[in-house]
Amino acid sequence: MPPCPNSCPMFPPAEHFNTIYLSRHGESQNNLHGKIGGNADLSERGERYAKVLGSFITSLKLPGLKVWMTQYRRTQQTAEFIDAPKHIEPALGEICAGDHDDMTYEEIAEKFPVEFALRDADKLCYRYPNGESYMDVVERIKPLLQSIKEEDNLFIISHQATLRCLLTMILGYPSEDLPYLKVPLHTVIKLSFMEDEVKAEYYRLPVECVDTHRVKPANCEITRQLDDACVTVPFHL
Repeated sequence: MPPCPNSCPMFPPAEHFNTIYLSRHGESQNNLHGKIGGNADLSERGERYAKVLGSFITSLKLPGLKVWMTQYRRTQQTAEFIDAPKHIEPALGEICAGDHDDMTYEEIAEKFPVEFALRDADKLCYRYPNGESYMDVVERIKPLLQSIKEEDNLFIISHQATLRCLLTMILGYPSEDLPYLKVPLHTVIKLSFMEDEVKAEYYRLPVECVDTHRVKPANCEITRQLDDACVTVPFHL
């Protein structure tokens, strides 16, 4: 995914409303090779994002900045160049893919075609075998939600599925849209909690990366062919 035009702009001056910042980890080796979950390290481009992100966050000069990461190496490596107190928050970890962890979509579609079709048919409520559903992730985030909303200059480095859940709850998006919300890599999301609304701003930083967004395929039947099952799988190595 190429950087957007006018990459790395400065945020406008903060008002007196509290603000939090969100980002996925930098591109990981698993992202690069199309694997879900796992505990992979950052790719070379992911490491470059960590450095650019550190410089960018430093340039904002946020008073009282604190960073929440997850238990996965890729989030901690992404936070390496941010000079602020850091906290590991396991509740913000990625959705657990259970028996399908560390596999590509193509591998899952071939080895577990019925499971793959069931997830496509109801991605919100489908639970991975020995893993989690999106609704499970929502439930584990809920106890943190109010404290997150009350924080100021909190920077959360987390994961695609988890940030989809968090953004949906904070911004009030329809639950049926949650599993398909676009949360691209190498992007900082600023949430400003105003008196009667939450303003979301997306800022793409200038480091290339893969696009991991997979749209819902037209055919979700368990009898579909492998090609139909994989038609919307994003490009990867």
